[in-house]
Parts: sequence; structure tokens; C-alpha cells
Amino acid sequence: MRHPYYTINKLLPLVLASSCLSVVTVYAFRYIAYHPLYQHISEFTYPFVPALIATPILIALFYFFAQHLKSGLPHVVLEFHIGLGRLPFSNFIFQFASATITLLMGFAVGAIGPAVHIGASSANLVGQWFNVQSHALRILTACGASVAITIMLDTPLMAILFTYETIIRQFRWRTLTLVSASTLFAQWFAHQMGIAPLSIEVQPFEFSATLLGLLLIFGLLCGVISVSFLNGIDYLTKKIRITYWKKIILAGMITAFFASLSPNTVGLGHQLLDSLLYEEQVMNLLILWFFIRFISSMSVIALGIPGGALGPSLILGALAGAIFSQFLSIDAGHLFIIIGMGAIFGAVLHVPLAGILFVLESTNEILLLVPCLITSYCAYYFHQRYSRHNNLVELLLFRQNVILRDSPSLKKKRLTSPL
Repeated sequence: MRHPYYTINKLLPLVLASSCLSVVTVYAFRYIAYHPLYQHISEFTYPFVPALIATPILIALFYFFAQHLKSGLPHVVLEFHIGLGRLPFSNFIFQFASATITLLMGFAVGAIGPAVHIGASSANLVGQWFNVQSHALRILTACGASVAITIMLDTPLMAILFTYETIIRQFRWRTLTLVSASTLFAQWFAHQMGIAPLSIEVQPFEFSATLLGLLLIFGLLCGVISVSFLNGIDYLTKKIRITYWKKIILAGMITAFFASLSPNTVGLGHQLLDSLLYEEQVMNLLILWFFIRFISSMSVIALGIPGGALGPSLILGALAGAIFSQFLSIDAGHLFIIIGMGAIFGAVLHVPLAGILFVLESTNEILLLVPCLITSYCAYYFHQRYSRHNNLVELLLFRQNVILRDSPSLKKKRLTSPL
């Protein structure tokens, strides 16, 4: 597809202006999402109450925005590749409101997917205001998406690569330059606003032949988990054929049930991650946490509750690393928790290199490069071999009868795109 010629100098001011709006909107979403109400409500009532409160609110939002329910990363990818590349304002409002409710009330979803939609829409709406051409709108969309990931995680290199692998899917130097400029500008802007960078402490470890074998086995285990997670979502999506309000009620009941069993496993899971990284846990509790998080996240995503899968993938990877290291009595258990996060995230979303960069940027430890390469690519190749769909984004688009022409699954399965 040939685009009209554009120069970096012409688009750079608009990119930076739209990035400012993306920073503000994503920061507002981040501030709300990282201060969940369900923890405070549970202190005075029962843990299952917040999910039950959220259920009628979500039903009302779905009813009033019935024509604008498409949201999240799949919606951004779809609109980027078809039509004029416009992201509607109504979908932006629905995404912000619905994702805020789900995260405040403890549904087991992530905040990155909604943040990508919010950031991309903010930049896209600025382009629509100035009536720019469709190719410029797509560039602004990509810039806004990368800005959103940077604001949420403070990992700019991972944000740029993730945006290219998941949304853009075609390499152009001008686009790379503009996306990089907006991302670095957003990181500087975020630090000026006082957003603390994500930092994970790494305990020392020694690399050996034994550790190499354990990393290979753990990578295969992460592949099994990612395949099971994606295929489970695929199965539930096909089997559960009920109206939207029944799906919301079912998701609320599932979340309420698991919240009553273990309140730490619902929501974003930040407390759970801190417990895994910096506290000793017993094996039985780790296994319970893993199955609760796995089933609750898989069910809620399959039922169409607005939220992302990146956060649940990171939590599942950390839990898998903690269980694996305790089961084999490995001294470097902290290492497996950290690299497990990047491995399952990279496999589920089909971005292994982005998962590796996430680990390296969040820890600032280059010594993790080799363990991450081994584990992430073992999980990635196992997932590619045994999963029905390459990643969650393509799975959710496939459920809408959409297959992108340049997607890896199209080349793999030789399907004809309806686009």
C-alpha cells in the first residue's frame, strides 16, 4: 500500500503535541487504575462485594455504548490496518470508563491493553481535529500506543518494539523515528510529572551448565502455560454463546468467588507480585494462587470484560517461576520469577524480544540477557508449535472474522483475509 510522501519535520510538531495529550490521558487512567477501590471496600465488607457492585455498572455501560463496544489492543490493531485509520471518540470513552470500573473493582485483567487504546485514541483524535491524512493518523496512533506503554511501565525500548511487532507490523525508518521521538519525549514528560520508573531488584546468581538445563526446562513449562492459557480463552470464547449482560454477570460471579478465596490474586496483582519477589511463600499457597489467577484471568478475558492480557501474563510468569524454583529447591528462585514474567508475556502476545526487553529495562541488569533469551525463545517456539493462534490479539480478531493480510498466522495457516 503506497502512502503519500511526508517528512519528519512536518509531522514531528503534531506528534509531540498529540503525545502530550496521550501522556495526560494515560496518566489519569494510570492514577485511577493503580488505586483500586476493591482493597478498601473489602476492609469493611466481604471480598466478593466489589465485583458484585461492578456488575450492574458494567451492564449499564455496555447498554449505553452498545454501538461502540470494540476496545483494547485488538481494536487499535484493527483500525490501524483498515479504512482511514480513525479511532472513534465514543470507543475511547467506553474504554476509559469500563476499564476503570473493572480495575477498580478487582477483575483479574491488566491495565496495559486499555492504556494502549486510550493513548492511541488520544493521539488519533488530535490528528482528526487537524484533519490530517490517513497515513498520518496511523503514525499518530502508533505514537500514542508507544507513549501509553511508556507511561504505564517506563520501558521505552520495549514500548517501541512492542508497537512495531503488534500494531504497525511493517518497518519504515520515518515511522520508527517519529515513534521513538514520541516515546522518549513521553518518558521525559512522565519523569517531570513525578511518575516513578518500574524497578525490580535482582539477586545475584551464578551461570552454570545445571542452570542452563533448568532454564531450558522452565522455558518449555512457560510454553505449556501460554498454550493452555490461549487455547483456554479460545475454547471458552467459542463455547459461551450468551448475551453480553449474562457474560458480565458470569464474570462478576467468577471474580467474586475467587476474591473470597484469595483477595490477593484478583485485580492488577501488584501486591501478589511484591509477595513473590520479596517474601517467602509456601508451595501450597503458590499453587493455589496460580490456579486462581489462571482460571479467573482466562475466564474474564474470554467473557469479553474490558481489560488487557499483558498484566495477567506477567503475574502467571512470576507464579510459574516461584513454583518451579521451589519444587526443585533452586537457590536462584528469584531469577526464575523475573524471567518467567518476560517468557509468558512474550509467548502469549507473540513478542519474545519485547518480553526480554521488558525484563532488562525493569531490572537494569544486562546479565539477565542470556537466561531471558533461553527461556523466552523456548516458550515462544513451543507456543508457536502447539497453539491454535499465534497470539491473543489475532485470536480476538479471528473471533470477529478478521485476519490481517500481513499477520504471521496468515502465512502459517494460508487463510484468505476478509479485509
